[in-house]
Amino acid sequence: MFCKNCGQSVCDQAVICPHCGVAIQEQAEQKGNGMAIAGFVCSFFMPILGWVFGGVGLARASKRKGKGKGFSIAAIAIATVNFVVALSIL
Repeated sequence: MFCKNCGQSVCDQAVICPHCGVAIQEQAEQKGNGMAIAGFVCSFFMPILGWVFGGVGLARASKRKGKGKGFSIAAIAIATVNFVVALSIL
């Protein structure tokens, strides 16, 4: 694992980077939820991918203090609507 601040290698159990002193936990919390965004985008074109990525994003949102929860829920909802519309056209 590497420190996002200084780029030096740190052990997996480190709480603070021994090289620059920045908290490792804070660095992990700053990450976004790419799966939620991918699910939202995919839900417009491929509902199945919207459901999958939206579901994974929703699961990850609980680990990231809710980051991406809105996008995940929107992805699942939009994918469902698009799927129902596609079925009704057939």
